Amino acid sequence: MIERPSVRAFAPATVGNVICGFDVFGLALEAPGDEVEVRHRAEPGVVIIAIHGDGGRIPTESDRNVASVAARAVLVECEKQDVGLEVEIWKGLPLAGGMGGSAASSVAAALATDKLVGAGLSKEALLRCALKGEQKPTGSIHPDNVAPALHGGIVMVRPDAPSVAIDLPVPEGVAIALVHPHLELETKAMREALAPDVPLTRAVAQWADCAALVVGLYEEDWDLISRALVDRIAQPARSPFIPGFADVCSAAVEAGAVGAGLSGSGPSMFGFCKNIGTAEVVADAMMRAFGSGGLEAVDRYVSLVDPGGARIVKDTT
Repeated sequence: MIERPSVRAFAPATVGNVICGFDVFGLALEAPGDEVEVRHRAEPGVVIIAIHGDGGRIPTESDRNVASVAARAVLVECEKQDVGLEVEIWKGLPLAGGMGGSAASSVAAALATDKLVGAGLSKEALLRCALKGEQKPTGSIHPDNVAPALHGGIVMVRPDAPSVAIDLPVPEGVAIALVHPHLELETKAMREALAPDVPLTRAVAQWADCAALVVGLYEEDWDLISRALVDRIAQPARSPFIPGFADVCSAAVEAGAVGAGLSGSGPSMFGFCKNIGTAEVVADAMMRAFGSGGLEAVDRYVSLVDPGGARIVKDTT
């Protein structure tokens, strides 16, 4: 039996917000991540044929799955709606974990589909397609996970329509310590926990820190980066949902992290570190702090910031 041409893509875990930059900043890890394989089928339309690693919890209906929605968006973008596709997904990221799981699947599916059908879409077009998949879980578009999963590095996302991702400099050696407690916090619910209005003085301080973080990255000013990594808007509302949040942040900073906080909407937490050695120490300290707070089931990840983002890992075309 002749194997049909297929393309498999990997997209990495991401940290959204990066503490001060709610819905604005995001960064990519080298690992873990999701993989999506796309192959041709005789009949038009996009179908999910298998999902691995989700415990049967992710919907397989093509109009409800982020990967198939993103794949279909690529076909629409390149005007190949009559093409038939089969999609297979390998989940390497936890569900509702604050590590950009839906974004990774969306980006991997968009990239694999683009390669399989020879569309040659720009990153801007791929971002639009992946965002249509990412929109399914929350009902709204938030590019701070999709953009770094696609681009890699640290990115800033302008709230344009369509969204625009701007690559920011990554100081050499920057590493992330990320710990994932075995809790689930749905992004939609965590957005609903936020206050609809922000006092002016708090908003001014927040956008000043966003600007300071950008300057700090360009100048590799670690003191400025550390002072900028403060969240006055999202984390105060979300942290009560994570047992031991304050202790984990304190443990990370005491162990050498430049800053620490929620990864996206949580419950995962991360430490922003100057190098991989420090990140190893910080991850251990965060694990111990979670354990002291009663959360023994915690996954640990240490990674450099991924410079390249999503990539093709198999191509039989």
